[in-house]
Amino acid sequence: MTFILGYIIFLIYHLSFTKPSITLESDHVISTQLQKYDASQIECIYMNYRRIGFKRYGKRIVPMDLCFYFKGDQEAAGVEAVREWAARNDKEIKHKFFQTWM
Repeated sequence: MTFILGYIIFLIYHLSFTKPSITLESDHVISTQLQKYDASQIECIYMNYRRIGFKRYGKRIVPMDLCFYFKGDQEAAGVEAVREWAARNDKEIKHKFFQTWM
């Protein structure tokens, strides 16, 4: 029981105090955990309201380090940058609900 409570507190802390940022380069993505994913590893991009996730080939769900959202004042420019990246790398953008995992 103590382990579960500790894990819940860790998740709440992690979600509240981290500022996720993903860097879109010309042919790769640098995740919030500073891992580099080549465009050939990305199958498609999911958008669900304000949440955006990069789904990798062979995976069913989106990892947390490839899931993010833009702040309200940066959302329009950010979504446009994601669309440009997807067009440059021939990736489909799907507007649907997606699940994440850690």
